[in-house]
Amino acid sequence: MEKALFHRLWMEVDFDDHPYPGSHSPKPEGELRFTTHEGALSIGDDRLTFRLGKGSDGEDSIHRWTTEPTKMNAGPERMGEHRWSLSPKDFGLTLSAFVAVKIGTPTVETGQSILQERILLGEIRNTLAPMLSNWTWHLEVDNKNDRSGWYIRAPAEWDSLFTIFAGLGWHPESPDDKRGFLLFERAPPGELDRPDEADANRLDALRTVALCNDQRGALTKLTDNPEWAHVAVPCHLDELPGDVQLWPPSMERWPLLVARQEEQTSSAETAKWAATIVESLQPAISTLSAKIDRLNWQ
Repeated sequence: MEKALFHRLWMEVDFDDHPYPGSHSPKPEGELRFTTHEGALSIGDDRLTFRLGKGSDGEDSIHRWTTEPTKMNAGPERMGEHRWSLSPKDFGLTLSAFVAVKIGTPTVETGQSILQERILLGEIRNTLAPMLSNWTWHLEVDNKNDRSGWYIRAPAEWDSLFTIFAGLGWHPESPDDKRGFLLFERAPPGELDRPDEADANRLDALRTVALCNDQRGALTKLTDNPEWAHVAVPCHLDELPGDVQLWPPSMERWPLLVARQEEQTSSAETAKWAATIVESLQPAISTLSAKIDRLNWQ
């Protein structure tokens, strides 16, 4: 259960906060250390230490254990106390029972409830996870001012930086108008967050060329315009629900596909909409595991 707990807490850490050197994998690296305290527990590997419950003892990422998911602070602190608490509802019966045995019952907080946000996150993950086998999930709460949701990273063995964001998006000046938002993206050539991404970035550049190829590109097959990638303007995909656009690499942006719901909907409907977009991307996703050394259309 300790490994399952570490995995679940790792998912709460913003992708950009993963320490370097070290992988993005939720599997513990090196020795997994687990300690209980009064009303809290600490768990960590060679990369990060977590605390779940009360207090603090220098852990990297601190998560409060509350009866209901609650906004604990205004953010956007990169580490330390996490902006959102965790509740038994976020862990499921088996893992929450394990935590309760170790540290007792969760505390009652009077702050702003984020129950609906957590419900949405759960709906999205439960719906998309079967479609994205072995992809890793990373929560983003406050790193950007126009979205909140999951960054879902391609499996490490693919040696790729391709990522799907699935959650809610809004204009920074209209934060109450939150709608389903989905991105299919990679880092443009040469844009690296970490030195160990160079090879994956190079491979993704070749994958991008293949995806946008006039004749065989999996993204090109989503549109009736085989030359969509030749002009640096978005290409609208009218057959998919919402405002869905392909962004040519010549726009020099990270996303290759940007999708927004037309209106606010329930959590279940938002997750279903996201699944429709991801389903349309399956032919493109299926090509990403190939490590292209050169472009060859024979």
